[in-house]
Amino acid sequence: MVPASLLPDYQDRCLTNVLGAIVAPPRHLDAPLADLRSAIAGAAKVVMVVLDGLGDLQLVDRASLAPTIHAGRLEPITSVAPTTTAAALTSMTTGMAPGQHGIVGYRFAMGPSILQALRWSVEDRDAQRALPPERVQRSTPQLRHRGRGIPYVAKKQFATSGFTKAHLRGAEYVGVDDVNAMSAAVAAALDEAPVVLCYHDAIDKVAHAEGLGDAYEAAIARAEQLIVDLRRQVSDDTAIVITSDHGQVDVGATTVELPRRVTSMVDRMSGEGRFRWLHVPVGDRADVIELLDEVRVTCWVMSRREVIASGMLGEVDDEVAERLGDVAVIPFVDAFVPDPAEPNEVRMKSRHGSLTPAEMYVPLSVC
Repeated sequence: MVPASLLPDYQDRCLTNVLGAIVAPPRHLDAPLADLRSAIAGAAKVVMVVLDGLGDLQLVDRASLAPTIHAGRLEPITSVAPTTTAAALTSMTTGMAPGQHGIVGYRFAMGPSILQALRWSVEDRDAQRALPPERVQRSTPQLRHRGRGIPYVAKKQFATSGFTKAHLRGAEYVGVDDVNAMSAAVAAALDEAPVVLCYHDAIDKVAHAEGLGDAYEAAIARAEQLIVDLRRQVSDDTAIVITSDHGQVDVGATTVELPRRVTSMVDRMSGEGRFRWLHVPVGDRADVIELLDEVRVTCWVMSRREVIASGMLGEVDDEVAERLGDVAVIPFVDAFVPDPAEPNEVRMKSRHGSLTPAEMYVPLSVC
C-alpha cells in the first residue's frame, strides 16, 4: 500500500514561521504557531537553537537522552520540501517556502550547471562568482531586529561560505571553534541583542556517517548538554527555543534501482537520494513516467507539474521551476535513488529529503 505523502504546513506549523514568531509576535489569535508565541510571551530575550538532523520522532524515541529538550516539547512542526538542510535553513531565515526563495534542494539546476548548495559548488569548484548567492537566493532573510543584525552563532568554517551568504544576509555571524564555545558565545551575544540564533550541526553529521545507532544517540546527549549549559549561562527571563531542519531515516546501502530504459533516457540527475530529480528530454518524459510504474511500490513518482501543483514547494514561478528536474522519484521506504554523478553519496548511512513523518516532523521545544 502506498502511503500518503506528508506535506509542509506552510500556513501554520512549519519551520518557515518560527523566526517570525520570535522576532515579531503579533497579538491576534490566529497567527501561526500560537503555542510558541504564548510560551515565549514573558521572555525578555530569546535564543533559537537549531539542532541539525534531530527529527521529532527521533527525539521522542530517545527522550531519556534529552530530558530538558523533551520536557519543553510543544506540538511538532513540519520542515519544508525537500526535507534537506539547504532548503530548510533558507526557509527558516527568510520565512519563505523553497519555491519562493529558490534554494530548492541540496543540488539543483542553474542553467546547464548543477549547483551543490551547501558547498556552493559546481563540479567541486567554488561557484560564488558564476552563481552569486545573492542572486540565486531571491528572498530577504528576517535577520534584522530593532535596527541591527541578529547574532548567529555557528562554526567559524561556515562564516564566508556561499550558502552563508545566501541564507544569512543581514545576520551578525559569530564564529566559534567548536561546540564547547557555543554556550559562552551565545550568552555574550545576548548582552547586546534580544534575539540570538545558534546552529549546531553534529547530530546530522554523525547520522550520515554512522547511522542512527550509538554514535547518533551520543550526539543527541551532547546536544542536550549544550542546552543545559546554555540554560545555566543565560538569565531566567531568557527563553530557549529549540528546533531542527529535518529528521532522519536509517537507509544504509539500500537503493531503489531505476529501470535501465529509464536511466538510458536521463540526461542528468539532481536533488538528493531521497528526493531525486530526473532531467529528461521533452520527448521522453511521458515514457519515463510510464516506465517508472514498477518503482511506485517504493517511491512516489511525480512530474514537475504535479510537484508544483501539490504545493509542497510553496508558490513556484517560471524561474524557479527551471531549477527543478522533470520527474521526481521520492522513496517512502528506507532506501535511496543513487546518482552516478555522486559516487561518494553511497557512504551515507542515514538520509533525509523525502516526505515521510520521520523526515518531515521536527521538534519545537521551549525551555
